[in-house]
Amino acid sequence: MGFVKVFSAACLAGSVCLVSLLALLLTRGNAPFSAAFPYVALLGAAVGGLLYLGVDALLTFCRREGASGLVLVRDRSGRVVSLKGGGGAVVRRRVEGGLKLGRLGGVGALRALKVAVVAAAVLEGYLVVALLFGTLTPFMVVPSTSMAPTLNVGDLIVVMGVDAATIAPGDIIVFNVPPPYDSYTPSPVVHRVVDVRIENGKLVFATKGDNLPSPDGWLVPAENVIGVCVGRMPYLGYPALFLRTPYGIAAVAAIIMLLLFLPRRRKGGAGGGEVR
Repeated sequence: MGFVKVFSAACLAGSVCLVSLLALLLTRGNAPFSAAFPYVALLGAAVGGLLYLGVDALLTFCRREGASGLVLVRDRSGRVVSLKGGGGAVVRRRVEGGLKLGRLGGVGALRALKVAVVAAAVLEGYLVVALLFGTLTPFMVVPSTSMAPTLNVGDLIVVMGVDAATIAPGDIIVFNVPPPYDSYTPSPVVHRVVDVRIENGKLVFATKGDNLPSPDGWLVPAENVIGVCVGRMPYLGYPALFLRTPYGIAAVAAIIMLLLFLPRRRKGGAGGGEVR
């Protein structure tokens, strides 16, 4: 039984580490999409496999000795509230005074399974969108007024990955700021291309914000280009901007704490539920 605990913890911890690595690759990765996507897909598959193994081991550990399977605990309304180990016969058991949490099973295991399924679905959906748009950053929120009135603060823009050689003056591109400017200018930036040059045998782009008086002080190498802006959705990015503020972080933390620790009231009166 101890081995099952360790194995489950190792799998779940490994999936968390890989999700963190995947998030860094998606948000900070500088590699071309064609080169990075196979690694992203591999990481996504590894995360899904580890989550499956970890949750499966967790539910296996929750079984009582001699039990041949798992049964669902339902309340009076029919909602599944817990997972319990059971034998071959139908087990009936009342849940008095609300929900009862097992050590590693019960509502915790059921919630972990639901969260894992939702997270995997969201991740795979994002990867499908990234594949269709040809970039690991298919969407971006405009954080400043440098491109006003073409792009305003809070706009959600759609980014399409393209061959850098096809970019021409007048295109609006999303790019990572080259060094040493990246030390004090947040990336990525969305500005308009005003000139295309060849410097030291490399393709570079001169950029400028529509609302700025002069061009940017840097030249953007072709490998720093994330994609070209092909559309905008006004105001849809404001929630993301709010989440970056201290108030947004505090609000998210408060919501998570409430979801974890706020007692959930049982429906259907003072009675309990039964295992079916």
